[in-house]
Amino acid sequence: MYFIYSTIFGAWLLFMSPFFLYNALVKRKYLPSMRERMGYLPDSLKKDERLTIWIHACSVGEALSVQPLAHLLSKRFPEARLIFSVVTRSGRRIAEERFAQYGKGNVFYVPIDFPPFVNRVLDIAKPDMLVTIDTEIWPNIIHACRKRGVPVVMANGRISAQSFQYYQWVQPLMGPVLKNYVRFLMKDQEDADRLRRMGALASKVFVTGNLKYDRDVVEKDVAATVRTAIDDALGLSSISAPIILAGSTHEGEETILFDVLKRLRQRYETQDVRLLLVPRHPERFNTAASLAESSGLSVARRSVGSPSNDAAVLLLDSVGELAASYHFATIAFVGGSLIPHGGQSIMEPALYAKAIVVGPHTENFPGIIDDFLEHKALIQIGADEKDRDAQIEQLTAAFTKLLSDEAERVAMGERAQALFAKSKGATALTVKYIAEILEPNK
Repeated sequence: MYFIYSTIFGAWLLFMSPFFLYNALVKRKYLPSMRERMGYLPDSLKKDERLTIWIHACSVGEALSVQPLAHLLSKRFPEARLIFSVVTRSGRRIAEERFAQYGKGNVFYVPIDFPPFVNRVLDIAKPDMLVTIDTEIWPNIIHACRKRGVPVVMANGRISAQSFQYYQWVQPLMGPVLKNYVRFLMKDQEDADRLRRMGALASKVFVTGNLKYDRDVVEKDVAATVRTAIDDALGLSSISAPIILAGSTHEGEETILFDVLKRLRQRYETQDVRLLLVPRHPERFNTAASLAESSGLSVARRSVGSPSNDAAVLLLDSVGELAASYHFATIAFVGGSLIPHGGQSIMEPALYAKAIVVGPHTENFPGIIDDFLEHKALIQIGADEKDRDAQIEQLTAAFTKLLSDEAERVAMGERAQALFAKSKGATALTVKYIAEILEPNK
């Protein structure tokens, strides 16, 4: 099975090589990282006498969510060496910033899932365990670890409804891959059930909760510094008007939010409201700024660093600062939910006790959204992307209601924070299960 996978994967790499070569030579996109992606790691990652735990997080969101886990692992195994791999460039920047305390030069790009590259990494780093975050299933990496006796754990595991549909098509191939894991630590029961149906042994699957609920374990340690930097750049604390923070927005959502903002600013009661915009992907920062200006809205950018109390749109065009920026929000809108993406996490605004508004597409977090709706801890609009005007109307109404009713707005934020606090503990449980593998005789 692995020979077939490697052959198909190798053929795909060969087919895509002109694209990669173009981006490497013209856009300088892959060239700086290619050596590491082929398994050539720096000397700082060579194995020493310490226990080595390799943690893999794909991008920015996963790197941020793994902070509590790294923090508690370092406390449980103070002599251990923690090394971190990522896929994206932005994820690497965040990982290098947030995980420097665990060692110098401990972050690298995950190898291309091809046996020679994978084995080269394992020869150099010689990990004693691999912990993958969310659903990062790389068959050759996992298989190579199994052959070397390196236990592989999936932590904060999630199988979305959309992903599950795809995995079902290759279910006969997934079974052998999943047998290489020693333990699956899933976010909720629904994720666990889907994984079992994909072929995972029930005895290896455990529900531990969502690591993002434990963000406050480390978030507040870095939030003050980040908040100061944001405030220096955009002057948010000097703005007396309400601020709607739209976090992790995707293509197609910003223009709707701009139309909503213009409607709000045409009303006497909300004429000074501002939009603090944080696009999900860094490559869309310039596009978002251009769209705002094309809509007739003035823009101030975090990257420029010149505070503007007059700008209608405040663009946080930076990486890894979204969570701390919720401190400045009057209302939080969580993106990826106006379009069929499935929504982004509502954990950060809940941590900061903010009233939360989302769109109709929240399939990525069904249990959490249902819980928040049941406890009246967020507002979800019903109109989907097929009716843009209805989305604008409903968002305008939701924001107007919250801006005009401070008592309800504060109460909604407090209910969200209470649910957040009630759901904590996933990190400690995850470390417990990991320790049982690394310390079998204790």
